[in-house]
Amino acid sequence: MHFAIAAMLQLLCCVHAYRSGQERYWIFIILCFPVLGCVVYFLMVMLPETGTNRHSRSLLVRLLDKFNPDRYLRKLTEELAIAETNQNHYALANELARLGRYHEAIPHYREALSGIFTHEAPMMLSLAKAEFATQEFAVCQQTLEDLIHFNPDFQSADGHLLFARALAAQEKYDAAEKEFEVLVEYFPGPEARIHYADMLANANRIREANDQYVTVINVAKRSRPQYRKFHRQWIQTANEKLKQSTVR
Repeated sequence: MHFAIAAMLQLLCCVHAYRSGQERYWIFIILCFPVLGCVVYFLMVMLPETGTNRHSRSLLVRLLDKFNPDRYLRKLTEELAIAETNQNHYALANELARLGRYHEAIPHYREALSGIFTHEAPMMLSLAKAEFATQEFAVCQQTLEDLIHFNPDFQSADGHLLFARALAAQEKYDAAEKEFEVLVEYFPGPEARIHYADMLANANRIREANDQYVTVINVAKRSRPQYRKFHRQWIQTANEKLKQSTVR
């Protein structure tokens, strides 16, 4: 009986792998490890296709990255080799950035930003994020300024926050503070306020920084459980920074 169930699972997984165009090694794994192979295939290939909730997807993606980080990279690299288009460069750059390989992503972003896509706002924003991640803060600032110059109607809270952080990273505190003061009034969630507080702390304005951390905590206390769960990382950061502070 158990053998029949295992054989049926193997058959289902092999058929799915074949029809969905998965790498051939999956069929080898499924056949060589009847139960474990099917479980791994389900977790790494079939489950992501079911559209689970955001938190579950995030956990699953981290798990998949640990076991098979290059699962999409190979396919995207092959697609770029077949057709060197702006979109293929952009897709490969995004996957490299997702894996934290920002230095490799940047050339592909710049290749994507050519022709009719030279000033494509989402692409420019993605490039700026990669430049910030590689600590090219002045270059990041310039990319964002160019983005707004060529796309004056483009709006992005994440882009605005990135611009403020790029200024702060260059110790342009006065200019950064003006941006942060606007950001904390409309940015969804506490992330912008945390970065504002970090900037104040770096500028040795510890009491003002602590006030911002306290605001994050107080807003969280008054908010619904869903808010606290969704922004748990930033709320925890605020609590930790206050505990570490020597100024009250």
